[in-house]
This record gives sequence, C-alpha cells and structure tokens, in this order.
Amino acid sequence: MLTLFNWPVTVFIALILLIVLWIIKQVFFQNHWPKNIKITDIAVVFAWWSIAVTTFEVWHITLLFPMFLMFVVWGIALALYQGFIRENFVTRRFWIIWWRISTLASYVILIGITAYAFFITRA
Repeated sequence: MLTLFNWPVTVFIALILLIVLWIIKQVFFQNHWPKNIKITDIAVVFAWWSIAVTTFEVWHITLLFPMFLMFVVWGIALALYQGFIRENFVTRRFWIIWWRISTLASYVILIGITAYAFFITRA
C-alpha cells in the first residue's frame, strides 16, 4: 500500500478533519445542515483510510476488509432482529441504525488499533 504519510500522521489527519468538519457545520451551516446527517457520518471515510494505513504499516495486512465483512454480518443480524423479533422492518430505520453502528464501531476500532500500534512501535 503506497501511502504518503506514516500511520500516526493519518490518525492525526482523521482527527483534524473530524474537528474541521464540526467547525464548518457550526460556523457556516448552522441552519442548513440536514438533520439526519452527523459529522461522524462524513468523517468515517477518513477513519477507514487511517485504519487501513495503520494496520498495513504496523502489521503488513489491512484489517479494513474484514471490518467491512463484520459490518455486513451486523447488517444481517439487524435485519433479522427487526424482521423477526420486532416484527416491524422499516428500510430507512434499518439503514440509519446500521450506519450508526458501523460508524461507532469504526471509531472504536480506530482508537483501539492506534493505541495498540503505539505501544507495539514504541518498544
């Protein structure tokens, strides 16, 4: 994987872009921002990039594709839960809940991988 930045820089860039998007929303789009779109929904793409770079540079494999497979399995589980247990499957609600779960998991994975990579490369 050809990257221009080292993995700590990509984590920093992902964090800075999250903060910049939040500032842009607060300053320029106070009244015109769609209510269903969160800042983390947009910035998660940069978190995925950072996860891919970090895992490839530290372990020489990328964990991004197994993570996406995990999201697919969670989507199937969520669809089964909404369909069979709640007996009320609404497509819009499914996509919103699935995207929020995937976004939260992505940030938790990014924090975990960053901390683990920091302690491994520090020694």
